[in-house]
Amino acid sequence: MLTATYSLVAIAAEQDKTRSMLHRLQQYVQTTWKGLQNIDFAFLDTAFNKLMQLDKFCQNRKLEVYLIPALRNASREADALIAELDALSARGMAILRSIGELLAETFHKSAIKVNQICHAMDSYCDFLRIRLEKEERELIPLARRLFSVEDWFTIAAQFLSDSPESSGGRKQAGRPYTTAVVMRPLSPHAN
Repeated sequence: MLTATYSLVAIAAEQDKTRSMLHRLQQYVQTTWKGLQNIDFAFLDTAFNKLMQLDKFCQNRKLEVYLIPALRNASREADALIAELDALSARGMAILRSIGELLAETFHKSAIKVNQICHAMDSYCDFLRIRLEKEERELIPLARRLFSVEDWFTIAAQFLSDSPESSGGRKQAGRPYTTAVVMRPLSPHAN
């Protein structure tokens, strides 16, 4: 049971870190959005890069890399919830793609669509917040109920093998799908 406790504590710590990062980013977007006349391309670029970093962090969470795949293999009971979480992630990725496209268009045409971009950034944050709440309210309790002590031991061993202390730095964990976001030069000096 100690391995289950370790795993749940590690997941809870990651969830708290993710929620804190999301809250700070959402405040950054909303605070600046209120002063629309002062927003420039550099702000939008910085905010978009922060969203991309948050998305990458979320994709590499232990919950995403180990717990969800283990639940997929453990029981069909989790399928609907995991499908719902995947749909939230897909909608979030679609928003990130549209932000990237809007930024590229804004940069190339110098036609600032700040309101639309800020709204899209805020929408992405909302989808991520909803996903985190569903994970905490439904997915983690389901895992607690479905996994045996042996399952938790396997998951905890994966967590430990993925820790920075054991590998000299965080390994890049694989995902069942890749993130495809429009990549483009963000500043006039980039080629």
